[in-house]
Amino acid sequence: MTERSKTKETILRTSLALFNQEGEHAVSSVDIAAVIGISPGNLYYHYKGKDPIIRELFADFEVELRQVLSATVNEPLAMQDNWVFLYIIFEEIWDFRFFYRNPTELLGRLPELKGPFSRLLALKERTAFSLLSDLEDGGHLKFGESEKASLSARLAQHFTFWLQYHQLRKGGDSGSGPTKALIDRGVYQSLSMITPYWTHGEGFAAMLRETVEDA
Repeated sequence: MTERSKTKETILRTSLALFNQEGEHAVSSVDIAAVIGISPGNLYYHYKGKDPIIRELFADFEVELRQVLSATVNEPLAMQDNWVFLYIIFEEIWDFRFFYRNPTELLGRLPELKGPFSRLLALKERTAFSLLSDLEDGGHLKFGESEKASLSARLAQHFTFWLQYHQLRKGGDSGSGPTKALIDRGVYQSLSMITPYWTHGEGFAAMLRETVEDA
């Protein structure tokens, strides 16, 4: 990736913060320029409108999330690292949460992102399958026919729609709030989905208790 100028980096970081806080649809390029303290013309010199900013932020998001998701695919995790791994997935999604606020509308306007976004969803499912397979191989989980693939899909869906559910359930937005507690709940719900397949309940119950205590 080409090294960015300091001004471009400032534009991207400010845009990301505003999109996450207010929703991408509610923020204009003039708003971004005003927060940074530069003229709209100066911003336009670097990015010809808001859509190029979104495309570049998505490129950053894709790189970061792929690095995280590929970790367990490339190398099995130690048992105690699974909670941390799930937390990092949710944290990455939280950091770029505006992409998940109204993805259908956003991808309809920027159709070139549909393919990459779809491939990220597929990678989430493969990552979940790999994680479950490692736990199964270690004797921690036991699945019937097709159950592992089904659970992998449900976990990927949970990663994707967790913030939307929170936003609708609480009747507000996901712009700000108790970030760690919200992420902890997302991780806890992921672990709870695995509960019926656990072969020795005490170890799993301890992991759940630890998650609740940390929340």
